Amino acid sequence: MFEDLAEIISIPSVLGEAAPDAPFGKECRRALDWFLAKGKEYGFKTEDLQGYCGYCEYGEGKEMIAILCHLDVVPAGTGWTYPPYKLTNVDGMLYGRGVVDDKGSVVMCLNALKEIKESGIKLNKRVRIIAGCNEEHGSECIKYYSKHGEIPSLCFVPDSDFPLINSEKGILHIDVSLTPDPAFADSVKSISGGESYNVVPERASVTIKNGSEFAKKLNGSTAEVFSSPEFASAIISHSHEIKDYSITANGDLTIETKGVSGHAMEPHKADNAIWKLFHLLEPMGSPTVALMNKYICTPDALRALGLYCKDDKSGDLTMSMGIIELKDGKLRFTLDMRLPLCADYKNIIATVEKALDAKVSIAKYAPNLYIPEDSLLVKTLLSVYQKCTGEKPECLVCGGGTYARELPNAIAFGPTFSDMETNIHNIDECSSVENFMKAFKIYKEAILALAK
Repeated sequence: MFEDLAEIISIPSVLGEAAPDAPFGKECRRALDWFLAKGKEYGFKTEDLQGYCGYCEYGEGKEMIAILCHLDVVPAGTGWTYPPYKLTNVDGMLYGRGVVDDKGSVVMCLNALKEIKESGIKLNKRVRIIAGCNEEHGSECIKYYSKHGEIPSLCFVPDSDFPLINSEKGILHIDVSLTPDPAFADSVKSISGGESYNVVPERASVTIKNGSEFAKKLNGSTAEVFSSPEFASAIISHSHEIKDYSITANGDLTIETKGVSGHAMEPHKADNAIWKLFHLLEPMGSPTVALMNKYICTPDALRALGLYCKDDKSGDLTMSMGIIELKDGKLRFTLDMRLPLCADYKNIIATVEKALDAKVSIAKYAPNLYIPEDSLLVKTLLSVYQKCTGEKPECLVCGGGTYARELPNAIAFGPTFSDMETNIHNIDECSSVENFMKAFKIYKEAILALAK
């Protein structure tokens, strides 16, 4: 099983340029080819759905249960302790991009089904492991499957937390475009940061034009900027450190910031590098900078906008900025919001437009998913978890979106445990061997419980 994991981790299956039979790029295609080849090697029926996704199937019967996994990963970023695309075992900890999200689950479920097949256990239903290639960027793979593949009677998604997620927040990705004030527009040559809506950016940069109003206030020298009381105060007042910033003076001034990457569903666990740019520029007196710092680049942004809300079934509203650029005279950035049941996405859009005097468009909207605790699927999987762990399980709420939204009768089930530090969407993604094997055994039991 760990040989399989090492093989699939070595494929950097990040979203790439579309090609024939590879709608999400050649590396995602290569990961899918690996999955289908491994399924054939293990004696399963396999099918490739035009490169969007594929499946491995075992068993007989009219009904089919499914396990929905994904083979694509978010970009590795920089600063890893160990190579991101090489499985590394250090003192019982497994490191590598996808170890948890979600290649580990693919490997666990393939090998669990392989063990069931080799044991000769009779199943009453077919079991199909479906592996997609676009979960991190819109789940177009499973949307394609829902139109062209057989719909399962029940399914679980090993791409979240144990014991079980019966409430997934709504997901809203929006693009915001605003016209910066004249001083900002005349002074800023470029600004950039982030690669994805759902990842808190670890790096960002802004280039200030030589001789501009901003450049004059910055004094043109790295040493002078950091020795200036007002700029040092701007950094320290936001609890940043001088080492988080670097300034290059080569005619124009380029300011680079360093943060900590993380998943947009938990922005409080990361450190947004874009925020640091606007915090440093606070002394410029720019209305645009002041607006961004009041309504976007602050932990209190949702309260400042009057949007914060929460409920018992689905938690609280969160917001994260993922990408920023200056293009065609407009400051453009993206926001990732995770919505509780009580939130109204239309009101959110209207409020952001009004507060920022900006144009807002929707890039993605996925409604909430909520499955009652007394449903057959929930009760069965919770029973499996209790049998394998001896713990009394409770349903959880998740800010992340999984494939469970894409097919009926689907629910997120593991693979992480409450005591795990996994660094999902961050550097040094990891899982302990102990927890990996624990999840593997739970998935084997879950397949048997649902298919028998």
